Amino acid sequence: MEKIKIFLADDHQILRESLKLLLEQQEDFSVVGEAEDGLAVEPGIREHPADVLLLDVSMPKKNGFEVARSLSRDHPDLRIVFLTMHKNEKMLSEAFESGGRGYVLKENAFEELAAAIRTVNGGQIYVSPELASLMLPGFLEKQREGEDLSDRELEVLKLLAEGCSNKEIADQLHISVKTVETHRANIMRKHDFKNVTELVLYAVRNHIIEV
Repeated sequence: MEKIKIFLADDHQILRESLKLLLEQQEDFSVVGEAEDGLAVEPGIREHPADVLLLDVSMPKKNGFEVARSLSRDHPDLRIVFLTMHKNEKMLSEAFESGGRGYVLKENAFEELAAAIRTVNGGQIYVSPELASLMLPGFLEKQREGEDLSDRELEVLKLLAEGCSNKEIADQLHISVKTVETHRANIMRKHDFKNVTELVLYAVRNHIIEV
């Protein structure tokens, strides 16, 4: 069985050591590297390539959002899960805007973190259930104002929200990349989405994808 390679980035050594111990007890997990500050994460990922990065938001020297933006650009296949104490809408939104695919509260049980890792590694997004209500404001009104999407646009929307690239969507739906781009533009226009984060949150709100 091929294991999910995990990189840990948190400035608290005891937490890192505890997480590493728990993660490596899972048959499908392997911790390949660690970092104790934001500046150490990027070189660490280059030296120890990973599938999933567990990233604290409040990292010294360079915060987690800055790290995520850089890594999302340079390592687009890396799935980032924020592990944090913050429970507010602004932080949740910024996490996804910076390239995160998961948002898990530190206070929650390890079983939830393990589920989040497997979920994002499989191409889905994950948000701690008690934070789901923070994803709703504004999106219901946008749904009422937006034009209906066609069946094909809904298919494209679902795959975009799951993190698929235009080429991956084209391959799955057996259409051209140019056609995917056209559908994507129509989706963004019909619902006035400013970015993919808004698209993802809309998909979650309307149960097009599950978290």
